Amino acid sequence: MPLPSERDRVAADDEDPESSLWAPRMALLVTLSVLVGYTLTTLMNVLGQGPGPLMLVAVSVCLALTLALQLLHSTRSPRSWPARTRALTLSAQAVATYAPLAWFGLPWGAMAGFLAGSLLLAVPGRVRWLLYLLSAVAIVPVVLALYGPEAGAAIYGAGVTLLTGFIVYGVSSLTELVEETRETRSALARMAVVAERLRVARDLHDLLGYRLSAITLKNELAYRLLPAAPERAGAEIAETLVIVREALADVRLVATGYRDMSVRAEADSAVSVLSSARIRVRAEVASGPLSREVDTALSIVLREAVTNVLRHSKAQHCEISAVRDGGRVRLAVSNDGVEAEPPGRRGVGLDNLRIRMEAVGGTLESGRLGEDRFRVTATAPAPDAEEPSAPEPEERRGRSWAPNHTLVITVMVLAGYLLIMLINAGTVSAASAVSAAGMLATLGCLAAVFGLQLLHSLCRPRTWPLRLRVMTLAVQGAATYAPLLWTGRPWGAMAGFFAGSLLLSGAAPARWALFAGSVAVLAPIAAAEGEPASYDAYLVVSSLVAGLVVYGVTTMYALVVEIREARDALAIGEVTRERLAVAHELNEGLGAGLSEIALKGELIHRLLPGTPDAAQAEIIEVLDVSRRTLADVRLVASGYRGRAPQRNPPSARQKEAGK
Repeated sequence: MPLPSERDRVAADDEDPESSLWAPRMALLVTLSVLVGYTLTTLMNVLGQGPGPLMLVAVSVCLALTLALQLLHSTRSPRSWPARTRALTLSAQAVATYAPLAWFGLPWGAMAGFLAGSLLLAVPGRVRWLLYLLSAVAIVPVVLALYGPEAGAAIYGAGVTLLTGFIVYGVSSLTELVEETRETRSALARMAVVAERLRVARDLHDLLGYRLSAITLKNELAYRLLPAAPERAGAEIAETLVIVREALADVRLVATGYRDMSVRAEADSAVSVLSSARIRVRAEVASGPLSREVDTALSIVLREAVTNVLRHSKAQHCEISAVRDGGRVRLAVSNDGVEAEPPGRRGVGLDNLRIRMEAVGGTLESGRLGEDRFRVTATAPAPDAEEPSAPEPEERRGRSWAPNHTLVITVMVLAGYLLIMLINAGTVSAASAVSAAGMLATLGCLAAVFGLQLLHSLCRPRTWPLRLRVMTLAVQGAATYAPLLWTGRPWGAMAGFFAGSLLLSGAAPARWALFAGSVAVLAPIAAAEGEPASYDAYLVVSSLVAGLVVYGVTTMYALVVEIREARDALAIGEVTRERLAVAHELNEGLGAGLSEIALKGELIHRLLPGTPDAAQAEIIEVLDVSRRTLADVRLVASGYRGRAPQRNPPSARQKEAGK
């Protein structure tokens, strides 16, 4: 019976270019945009101080070196580098960061944030967070030396460093996370297929092996009874037909993976089969109601134990008991055939059973009792039987840390920007002598902006009705620009949240025009207040960068979630494909063999008791088919378990036919 070939499977990345190709590129583009945006902001701040030609060259070299090192740290997984390489690059970035800081002060502050982000990216362990804090504290003496004992400037400089560092770390780690999630989803889908193949191997061995052994046994008994007792032979053939129908049902169960079995029904079947083998059997089933999972697992243990008695032992007596003991149920199958587990030989049956029992919180033990008995004992929790419930969704059972990690980064980045906006708003309000009522109104507006930004960042606004999107954006826009009525002048990154929301909520290409317009409006307002051109440029660029950061971290959070969902869907699709292949192969191989046995069984049943000689000849053919079909089951089970699948390996029946 041929097995599905691994080489026949198509890589999911080729089937899903949207998430496999666009997502990493988008993540890298966001990271580059953030880094270049902060670099341009720093350059504009420095140019606003009018540096001379020599100083301008030094600044350009330091900016280029800092940006290049930051790109390496953000895109090349620096924690995998040798420690010496990391120490060298971080030291070079520290020199390029702190030397210009002593010359230019706060206008260079964003570059200290780059260093803080690189420390988080490159240094392993918890010490990186200490170094991250120290990198912000280190600029405080410089700021105090340049601006005097002004606490506001020092707090602002340290806060900007911490925020910038965390943003750099956040977008860089999200880029890596998007790539890792994309790369691992195909591997996890293959793992799901392997798990499905192991299930098929166990089910083939545990379910069909028992049925086919029972069919062979009863046909052998019927053959011996003919022609002396044709009526008894007919009764055995009738029971064989029942088992054949059950085996055909088992084929469907193996293919679909859904089955419910009963210990009581299996015990009744075991008594019939063992009695046909002239083994005296005593059965006691007092397990009471059991959950579906436990009942099925114990039924399979009982079936395998009986199969081993028939196949491996010389038993004359067998005892079966399934009883409750407190909050657990105990199944025991014992017999006086001490060769049930021959020395030096270990099959897969007991290993399969242990796996099944562990899956339901149970245990399995087997071994000799004295000199002449062998026992298999399984115990499991025995809660009350429960109503069938829908399986838990795959995305909940398989939820990983990645979406939660990106969510935390997104919220923390937004909170950091809110903190900087509060500091900037406070500085502007103090310079404009805004009243206490105006300060409270500003705080209220910023709270509304932050709340709406969380809504737009976490709830996929493009799926909302158009009217709802327009309403929330209008409220956020009003809360963004309303403080200008009493402060008179804008502040850095003021429109960043609103610009990011426009990108998240609008439809292309209009959203990019709205994004640029929401930021560009700040320049004439600041110019009307007499601000220098360098400050006007700073307002625009800082708000643009803030908007891109908001859009970038939100988009990457959504990408991680979508890739995660696509990975789960891919795993489910691959398992479904595997089940379809198994169903096809089982129907062609085992199904055909069992159908042939069923047809010949019907013929034998009609021939008895009138023509025992013809019936005996048909039984010989049935025995041959059943033995070959059982060999097919063992071949498939061992092929799934122990070796890579081959392309169309011949079945036992095909080998026999070729001789």
